[in-house]
Amino acid sequence: MMGKMQFDLHLQRLKDRFAETPDSIILKADVLREGLRFTADLAEVALWAIPTNAFLSREDIPADEAANEVLAAPNQLTLPDGTRVNLELDKKSPYFVRKQGNHRYVLFRGKNPITEVSSPARPTFQTTLSDGSAVSDFLGQRTENCIAIVHSLFCEYSKNRDQCAFCILGNMMAGLTLSDISDFIPQNQKKTIEACTLAAKEIKIRHAVVSGGSFIKTELEAKSYAKTIAALRKALGPKTRITAVCQAFDEKGWLLLKEAGADRVQPNLEVWEDRLWEEVVPGKTKAVGKKEWIRRLKAAVDIFGPGQVATNFVAGVELLSPNGSPHESDAVESHMRAYEFLVDHAIVPIFGFLTKARGTRYEGMELPSTEFYLELGWKRHLIMQQSGMYDCFPGGDDADFSCYQCVAHKTGQDYRRLSGDTPLKP
Repeated sequence: MMGKMQFDLHLQRLKDRFAETPDSIILKADVLREGLRFTADLAEVALWAIPTNAFLSREDIPADEAANEVLAAPNQLTLPDGTRVNLELDKKSPYFVRKQGNHRYVLFRGKNPITEVSSPARPTFQTTLSDGSAVSDFLGQRTENCIAIVHSLFCEYSKNRDQCAFCILGNMMAGLTLSDISDFIPQNQKKTIEACTLAAKEIKIRHAVVSGGSFIKTELEAKSYAKTIAALRKALGPKTRITAVCQAFDEKGWLLLKEAGADRVQPNLEVWEDRLWEEVVPGKTKAVGKKEWIRRLKAAVDIFGPGQVATNFVAGVELLSPNGSPHESDAVESHMRAYEFLVDHAIVPIFGFLTKARGTRYEGMELPSTEFYLELGWKRHLIMQQSGMYDCFPGGDDADFSCYQCVAHKTGQDYRRLSGDTPLKP
C-alpha cells in the first residue's frame, strides 16, 4: 500500500495555493482537466470493472480501432478515500494507470507514482431479460449503486443546428432528423425498465438519473420524462432517489414529473451571462429563453422543495467562446454572481468541467487552468455553507445535490463530504 498521496511539484504547487482543499479534489480536478492516457493496464481494468457508458476521447481514433475491445475503458477510477474520477482519454496526458503486482493499480503523473486506484467491479447478475439479453446490456449502470437511463437519445435542437455548443451528442447529430438516425438510437425502453426491475432484486440501487435529448416543445418533453420516470419508479420501488436532468418546464410539467415519482430536478442554465446564451445554448434561447428558464427554476422549488432543484454551468465555455471573458478571474466572478443569485432562491448551483473530447466545438482547444476549477470549487463550497444550502442534505455520502459516486466529472459534491461542516473563512 502506498498510503498518503505522493504529490509531484506540479500538484504540490496546486496544494500550496489551495491549502484547505482536500488532496483528492486537487488530484481529481487536474486529471479531469488533463485527461488520462490509454494503456494496456487500463484496458485490463476494463475487463472486470463497470465499463464506460459514454466513451470520451480527445484522440482521433480510427473507426475500426474504436470498435475494438482493446480500447475498452472503465467508467471511473476510485481514489483511496472513495472519491470518483471520470475518464476522458488523451494521449498527451501526463496521467496513466500502471499495474504493480497482482490486482494493484497505481495512478502515475509522468514518472511519479501518485496514489493507488481501483474501479467499481462489474456485478454478475443471476438472471437475464425475457429475451435472453444480459441485464447489464440495458441497465445503464454508472457505478455500484447508481444507474442512468434516457427518455430519448434524439435532441431536436440539433435538427436545426441549434444544439448546445459543448454537447457531444447534439453536435454529432447536427442537421439530422429522427428518421435519419433511427438506426443510431436503438434504445429499447421496455428492455431498460425490465433490466432495472431485475437488477433491483440483486443490487441496491440508491440513485437513478433520467436524462436525454431536448424537445423544442417542452410540454412534450415533460410528458416523455414523466412516462419514463413512472416506469422507473415502479421498477425500483419507493426508496431509490430519482433525479431528472431535463429542460426547464412550466408548473404543469413539474407537477407531471413530481407525480410520476421524481425526487429532484436539474434544468441546466449552462452559462450565466446574457450575451453568451445565444452563442452557447441557441436552442434553449429560442425555445425558452434565460428569463423564463429562471422563472421555471423558481417554480420547480415550489414543487420539489428547497435544495431539490439544481442547475449546472459548463465551466470554461465563458473563456473559450468568442464573446466570452478574456480572463479566468472574470469567469470566476460571473459564476459567483450566478451562484449567489441562485442560493437566494433555494436553487443549488453546480458546475461541470468543459470537455474538449472529439465531437464538441471545443475539440482541440486548450482548457482553462486547473487553478480556475479549484477556485470555482472552493468558492462554491463557501457559498453553499454560508448560505445554509448544505442544510438541505443530511451529510456523509449524501452531502450535496449531486451523487459523489456517479457524478464523477464534477468536484463540487466532494467538498463537504471530505471536509465536513467545520465553519469556513472566506
